[in-house]
Amino acid sequence: MTETPLAILSPSEEITLRRVAFGESPVRTLRDEDLVRLRRLRLIDDGKDGPRLTVSGRAHFDALPKAAMMGERGPVRLDAEISRLRKPRAGNP
Repeated sequence: MTETPLAILSPSEEITLRRVAFGESPVRTLRDEDLVRLRRLRLIDDGKDGPRLTVSGRAHFDALPKAAMMGERGPVRLDAEISRLRKPRAGNP
């Protein structure tokens, strides 16, 4: 079985895809043009609470470069990361 190639998205469409993936943006704040194209590409569909990723959309989202402050388990809290880095390690003063 061959993999479907990932669609080439504009920077704006990538941002909209990310915002849909995180589910924290009200639909009225998302660009209509981006939503139309993402639906056409079958990367998103409409759920009861607004747009949501399809299986293809999740695969596409997972392939996008991650933000600098993203850890393996999600967003890194900057204050917690600074505290962690400032703690002395065993054997170091």
